[in-house]
Amino acid sequence: MTLAQGEIRLRCESSTEAIVWYIECMLRYANYPIFSINNDSIARPLGDRRTKFGEFKQDLRDTFISLLQTATTGNSSSSLASATTTVYLTTDISMSCYVDCTPDLSAPKCKTCLQSALSKLPSPGRSGVLLQPSCRLMYAFNDARPVLPDKRLIIALGVISAIAGASCFIIVYVYLKRRKSITKPKGLDEIETRENLHFEFEAIRAATDNFATANKLGQGGFGVVYMGTLADGQAVAVKRLSKASSQGIKEFKTEACLAAKLQHKNLVRVFGFCLQGNEMLLVYEFVPNKSLDRYLFGPNRGAYLKWEARHKIIVGIARGFLYLHEDSRPKIIHRDLKPSNILLDGEMNPKIADFGMAKLFGVDQTQGNTSRVAGTFGYMAPEYATTGHFSVKSDIFSYGVILLEIVSGQRNSFSDTDDQDENLLHYAWRLWQEKTHLNLVDSAFGNDFSKDEVERCIYIGLLCIQEDPAKRPNIASVLLMLNTKPINFPQPSPPPALPYSKGKQVASQESLGTQAEDDITDLLPR
Repeated sequence: MTLAQGEIRLRCESSTEAIVWYIECMLRYANYPIFSINNDSIARPLGDRRTKFGEFKQDLRDTFISLLQTATTGNSSSSLASATTTVYLTTDISMSCYVDCTPDLSAPKCKTCLQSALSKLPSPGRSGVLLQPSCRLMYAFNDARPVLPDKRLIIALGVISAIAGASCFIIVYVYLKRRKSITKPKGLDEIETRENLHFEFEAIRAATDNFATANKLGQGGFGVVYMGTLADGQAVAVKRLSKASSQGIKEFKTEACLAAKLQHKNLVRVFGFCLQGNEMLLVYEFVPNKSLDRYLFGPNRGAYLKWEARHKIIVGIARGFLYLHEDSRPKIIHRDLKPSNILLDGEMNPKIADFGMAKLFGVDQTQGNTSRVAGTFGYMAPEYATTGHFSVKSDIFSYGVILLEIVSGQRNSFSDTDDQDENLLHYAWRLWQEKTHLNLVDSAFGNDFSKDEVERCIYIGLLCIQEDPAKRPNIASVLLMLNTKPINFPQPSPPPALPYSKGKQVASQESLGTQAEDDITDLLPR
């Protein structure tokens, strides 16, 4: 059993279910109930069929039918159902057979399992085995020298042992892994197998002083974030998912898996997570200066966020997205980039956070569709808000909105008292057309800013918010332009009229900001 435990841990590290068989034992686990349930959905016939024994097919079948009756007569759920026999077929050939069921099966279920296995047994070879999760059949043909029956069976089954303990395990494991990958998005179960990321609920409760109000850092659509200190003195931020939140286990696992896999200085680092009962918690590094929106739109924004600091934040966010879009495996589309999801460390370096709405993509996948839109109105690309189509260019649009917000110190929102049908994006575009775009600059700067850098950022922001996704630059081009004075770069086209026009607004922030996305209906290659 110790050997089986080692094998299954080594070979099945990221599987939600697996089985390993040996001659002496079978070890199985799954993420659904398995006890007292006959499972014949998986069957693996194995053996040495290089030598044909087809003429004894009926003898083999009759012997197994007899063993089935012997094994299941008087069987109870607490006793192992098994039977063995050796039959002399000719003066030169004998046949040893063995059947058994897992001890949790009742007699009727054991008989059903063995009958199912027998129906799947291929034409006989020198030796063979039919393995199912709840039962197995084994046989071997021998030359009929005068050997004690028990010893003959040990010899015969010893030949099968190598098959059941090696080849069988590898084949069945590959089958289960393939089955798992079809039913569950790749990568989302990996987090569950990484024991070093698991936190006990009591340890998190103690770290946050029982989720004390005094330790509350903030609250969003998916729950409350608390400051805490682990037993080793490590400062952490704990995101406690609200029981009323629309984020279910799928979104939670998405965020946990992504955060655990991603390592970049401009992404928030995850230390671990907790799943216990109705509690779902993520444990992040503590980022002392909280979120960008607290500084960007506050009354003292000029004192805390001078232009030099803002430019560093603009570049840092772009570097984080370069990692997500180009360097990460799998590629990541965030889908909910906004100032409240940009955290600032002690040196005001930006860290992208909150991957609850993120999507994983393969090497050649860059876009997809969803039947339910999720995100925050004002930062969503028009093609995503209106049709559910998202791509790396959707993130680029959100980045462009944030870039213009950082330059101006204004939110991309409408004023109820503003008579003009114009938001921040259209205001910036109008100033650009009038060649008065420096009027967009936050008045809190005074004259303390780099004109070249500000103009470059406004220009890049307008490129990013163009209505046609194909015209928006990729994040690598954004970084290049941030560090290069524009020479013959393309001129931006107007921002979208929808859904950012007052009279034509298609949805509200409230209706879009709290929905959970169900599925990707289509993944399109590059």
